[in-house]
Amino acid sequence: MNIIISVLILIVLIGLSIRFSRPLISLFQGYKISVVINSILILLLVGFLVQIIRTPIKFEEEKNKRYSIIQQNLIDIRSAELAFKQKHNQFTDNFDVLIPFVKNDSFVIIQKTDSLIEFWNEVYKEFQFKDTMFIDTLGKVSILDSLFHKNINIDSLRYIPFANGQEFQLSAGTISKSKIIVPVFEAKAKKEYFLTGMNKNLIETSAKDLTIGSINEAHLNGNWQ
Repeated sequence: MNIIISVLILIVLIGLSIRFSRPLISLFQGYKISVVINSILILLLVGFLVQIIRTPIKFEEEKNKRYSIIQQNLIDIRSAELAFKQKHNQFTDNFDVLIPFVKNDSFVIIQKTDSLIEFWNEVYKEFQFKDTMFIDTLGKVSILDSLFHKNINIDSLRYIPFANGQEFQLSAGTISKSKIIVPVFEAKAKKEYFLTGMNKNLIETSAKDLTIGSINEAHLNGNWQ
């Protein structure tokens, strides 16, 4: 729409330049001068039109670059939340709880072995067998090391990139799904925060908040997936 409007403006202005070139001819008493002035005006208008066309293209390029980085941050938050839920059977809405958990806690590595155990059955007065599962603890592994690459600054997990210190909005709770209580969480980055410094009209019309999970539905995907 912006491009169409710009083209129309260009056509009108070129028409005006031609219309007002006639007084310029009499003023400067030379056809060549009017042609030069018209040419300069047309070049300026073409440059203006190119700038209008280029603005949304540059916006999309920068927006997509920022989207990609923030989407990865949201995926990292989801990984941390799922680890927290595995340990505590619920999600958390507090980065002051989530980040220390990731930094300091561990997964327990276990090994399960099925076996048949022979036992004496007093009722039947005979030896019988029953299935038994043995669970052995093999060790522990750091949540931070197992879920995240070694160069991550986990303390910055709460902060939205490009947003001058603004934090992701983190929510957690439960919903009823087919009469089952399901833990849910949602992390959100508002577009006004991570697109700061960019064209405000295009932010309003051509961008969206980025979220992962949902506080109202039982899903863990991002809204870009």
